[in-house]
Amino acid sequence: MTSADDQLALDVDPTVTITVSERREGDERTLRIGPLPEPDARALAAFLLNRRDVPSTAHGPWRLAVAGGVRTVLLER
Repeated sequence: MTSADDQLALDVDPTVTITVSERREGDERTLRIGPLPEPDARALAAFLLNRRDVPSTAHGPWRLAVAGGVRTVLLER
């Protein structure tokens, strides 16, 4: 038995970072949010995309048309 075997293990939700890019009339802005627990990140991504949810196994990128451009949301581990 090694000292590593004596350590307690704690299971936590995997964390992801959300990258939001918005392109409007030639301007592009990017915002990174996180790390967040994956369920919270997926809920925020769905909100930013004006959806009820996003596919639980996919990480994007997802796109949404916005006035004058497009918003892209990507989950990264």
